[in-house]
Amino acid sequence: MLLSLLVYSLTGAILFFLGWHVNKREQLLRLGGGTELPFYSWEIVLSLLIFSIVAGARYHTGYDHAMYLDQYQHLQQTGDFSRHNFEYGFEWISKIFAWCHIHYFFYFAFWALLQIGFLYFGLRHHKHLLCWVGLAIMCGSYFLSWMNSVRQSVVVCMFVALVPLIKERKIIPYFLIVIIASFIHKSALLLLPVFLISFVKFDNKIPNKWWLLVVLAVFVLLGLKPFWVDYFSNYQWFLDLTGYQNYGNLNDPNVAGQFRTLNWGPSRVSILLANVLVILFYADMKSYFKDDKLLPYFFLLAFIGMCLSNLLINTSHFILRPLDYFTVFYLVIGAYLMVYFIRNKKYPLVIVLSLLLYSHFLVNVYKAVYMPSATNLPFLYHTFLIPTI
Repeated sequence: MLLSLLVYSLTGAILFFLGWHVNKREQLLRLGGGTELPFYSWEIVLSLLIFSIVAGARYHTGYDHAMYLDQYQHLQQTGDFSRHNFEYGFEWISKIFAWCHIHYFFYFAFWALLQIGFLYFGLRHHKHLLCWVGLAIMCGSYFLSWMNSVRQSVVVCMFVALVPLIKERKIIPYFLIVIIASFIHKSALLLLPVFLISFVKFDNKIPNKWWLLVVLAVFVLLGLKPFWVDYFSNYQWFLDLTGYQNYGNLNDPNVAGQFRTLNWGPSRVSILLANVLVILFYADMKSYFKDDKLLPYFFLLAFIGMCLSNLLINTSHFILRPLDYFTVFYLVIGAYLMVYFIRNKKYPLVIVLSLLLYSHFLVNVYKAVYMPSATNLPFLYHTFLIPTI
């Protein structure tokens, strides 16, 4: 328990400080007539390395860590995976590590480096967000999600860096990158139709926040008991296309009408309340960051995630997995809102939003220790350096 609290809080604090420092240094540079700092600034490089070390040193943190570890060690011993449906790109990279007899620490650190590297690269022109994004990665639930769905999370973070291509309607490089990414995880192909949002006209008109809240409320209500899922029985094509065949099958009880019911616990409630705050203050943020042309795209993608995640929350896990491509933008839009609150001295709201966004690790560690289960235990941080803790 103490190790988990220390790792999550300390790593989050370090990422926060480094993100704050690179932004502060860039602001001073610009005041002196200089330009923005490059992506390879020492603060960003150090942030990527620290995150990679923490992720690489973990041991059975994340539901699928044991599976990935067993597969990698089997690959080192036999020259092949025992599971034969990994994507070719993932297999090729893994075999290079295995053939070079590289310790699994570096193997897992490499995938974590890609995850945070793509995310930070996508926000390289938004350094004012990095401190809050780094803090949320470790103190929210993102670290566990990334350490679980290793392959898909690489593509999820890559998608953040592809948003400028959507804005600029650069369809050829966008499609090429997405297709290449599908060799890491097949679900990347779901991003091809997402390019259609490039045709949304973001003019000076801002959607009415009350209508947006009504829309979200409708999706929340429909998700309480998703009876409508029972009408979608032929979905094996979806599993085959996206690589989720290992997470569900045609006999999945959740899609046969026997739905799960997730409790309205602290994490679920805090996410929903944070989403409501984002919607309520989006117009103000849009006005404040009036020169930021990516903000409307980030908000739209986050709003899609808000609606779909609440709609599908009580279905099965594999149905929710594709929504990571949208819910990752909670990280980004939440950082915008925090910056807006602080710069406008809305300190009570800063406290409220901080509790909503950066206290998940406390709840998750508490549940893992005092309510241990197959779902809760993987959140505890263990390291191969000290396996008994």
